[in-house]
Amino acid sequence: KFKIKSLAKPDDVGMLKEVLRRRFNNPWPFPDLILVDGGRGQVNGVKSVLLARGVKIPVVGIAKGPERKRNDAVGPIPAWTDKKTLIRVRDEAHRFAIAYHKKLRARRLLGK
Repeated sequence: KFKIKSLAKPDDVGMLKEVLRRRFNNPWPFPDLILVDGGRGQVNGVKSVLLARGVKIPVVGIAKGPERKRNDAVGPIPAWTDKKTLIRVRDEAHRFAIAYHKKLRARRLLGK
């Protein structure tokens, strides 16, 4: 038996930066806030893309904390929202992404 090793490791920050570069290449209106599921590294990655584009948008990260039982905010939360709302938005995005991924996986399994 042999194992197939992946040569490339997942790069969360790199993927996040790529998504944002693509997003800002479109003529769509800018968001009022960018909410990131992650900590300082992800927030800094987002800020580097915004800085390169000369765009000023508040960025807030919600990190789970070392024990994955806390929700630590990274960056100042705008006065027009609160931490609890941002956590609910992040959790809903997770729910949606997981449901969509399961749907795609089921489709591939059934050959549809």
